[in-house]
Amino acid sequence: MKEMFKTGIILMVYTLVAGLILGYVYVYTQDAIKIAELKNTIDAVKFVLTEDGKLIVDENKIKDAVVSASNNPEEELFKAETSVVVSPVFKFRTNKGNVYVLKGYGIGYGGKVISVASFLVKENRIDLMAIKVIDYSQETPGLGAKIAEEVSQKRFYPIPYEGLKNGVKVDKDAGKSNLSPEDAKKIGIVKISDVMTGATITPRAVAATLNAMFEYLQKEVLRNGQ
Repeated sequence: MKEMFKTGIILMVYTLVAGLILGYVYVYTQDAIKIAELKNTIDAVKFVLTEDGKLIVDENKIKDAVVSASNNPEEELFKAETSVVVSPVFKFRTNKGNVYVLKGYGIGYGGKVISVASFLVKENRIDLMAIKVIDYSQETPGLGAKIAEEVSQKRFYPIPYEGLKNGVKVDKDAGKSNLSPEDAKKIGIVKISDVMTGATITPRAVAATLNAMFEYLQKEVLRNGQ
């Protein structure tokens, strides 16, 4: 009986210590993850607000806006067929006009493909300035994961209002693979098949995200004034 009691006490102590260690590790890693996510978001917002190598918005304003928004839970703002726009939405006044930075995702081959994009809203126009894909972790290496490469992401921007209003499509879906990347963007087509050979689902997810963002801005910003 004494041996059983002793063994029980030992097991209880081990379990308690292990629980405390796991709890500490969880809290520590959760904080580290949040810090990493915050930095990732700040870097993405800075990226889409950079033009000709220079930020068009003061860096401190960007950091303050992102940090302040991080205290609020992420919410679904607008849902399209295969894509979603989520909070927060950032509005910055620039020399070019009002610039909105949005976050959203489309469904790729393995799950969510999350992007941050900037749009210039001026005189009833909405023009895509830049986009940064920030999470593609479940996409196939060598195929969909190539969306992370600079050469792939640059195929998605800039896109003028005339191209956005037609609905952004990848070149395979539009049947316009013969166009140059720059000419394609003018009419809302992303020529991506030559740099992401065999991967169509992932770029479709990014295109769908841009369409959802554009629709959100039309309904929530233009309709209510800039």
